[in-house]
Amino acid sequence: MTKEVIILGSNGFIGSRLLKNCSMKTSYEVRGYSREECDLLSLDSINSALPSVTSDYVIIMTSSITRLKDNTYNSMIKNIAMAENIGRFIKERLVGQFIFLSTVDVYGFVKSKINEKLPPDPKDYYAISKLTSEFILRKYCSESNIPLLILRLSGIYGPGDEGKSTINRLFRSAVEKNKVTIWGDGTDKRDYVYVDDIYKIINEAIMKKSNRTINVATGRSYSILQIIDMIKSLSLYKFQVEFRSKASNGEKRIEDMIFDCSLLMEEFPNLQLTELKEGISRYISHSLGRV
Repeated sequence: MTKEVIILGSNGFIGSRLLKNCSMKTSYEVRGYSREECDLLSLDSINSALPSVTSDYVIIMTSSITRLKDNTYNSMIKNIAMAENIGRFIKERLVGQFIFLSTVDVYGFVKSKINEKLPPDPKDYYAISKLTSEFILRKYCSESNIPLLILRLSGIYGPGDEGKSTINRLFRSAVEKNKVTIWGDGTDKRDYVYVDDIYKIINEAIMKKSNRTINVATGRSYSILQIIDMIKSLSLYKFQVEFRSKASNGEKRIEDMIFDCSLLMEEFPNLQLTELKEGISRYISHSLGRV
């Protein structure tokens, strides 16, 4: 039987790209729902939008109020309420699998290599909302024996990430202002995942009904200075680099985020994630209309 896949939050950055890839590259029957079509803050809206959901369905939840949009107590409560409502819904419908997109920010300020065995220690409202949502969904899925895959995402970038990724902001600044501003010395390292790789992971996860919590990262972290060098070499744009002292706004972030991706590769041994230089090349080509 053909898999029925529902993507909640299909008008967002990751959701829209996931919907496009699933529709083009798989034999699934795929449907995407925006907040207007399926409001996760209302259980009645969920029941109305998804009346025919059964155990043949896989539901992927990309919906959330992101940190960039609103990182407050109110947004935290709304994100948690969305998880509670969809949790109640899937428990009643006994769906075949549920996939939830979370964040590596649930670990907080970790100074060691990050893996799934580390205890969560969220430091802001957004991270708290994601960790609480994970707990809620585990509760409902375990009670009904529904396979639950939680993907804790690191930095996602790619086409459609308008202002939502570090790489987008650097490239746009280089093109529009002929200048890139670096706060600090630019040596802090992060791990960046090309958005289409999320589809690769989810496609394999659906086929094997993955049921665990996994960090999504490449295992290769890069500094802002390294990314700027890649943009220079790949785009041929000439731009200045300006250094400024980090703003003292009270926000504390860990200097380097380095990941142990053993569990990801154990679950998906054939997975090949996009190298950062290749991903930036694709991103630049897309941004300049060459693809």
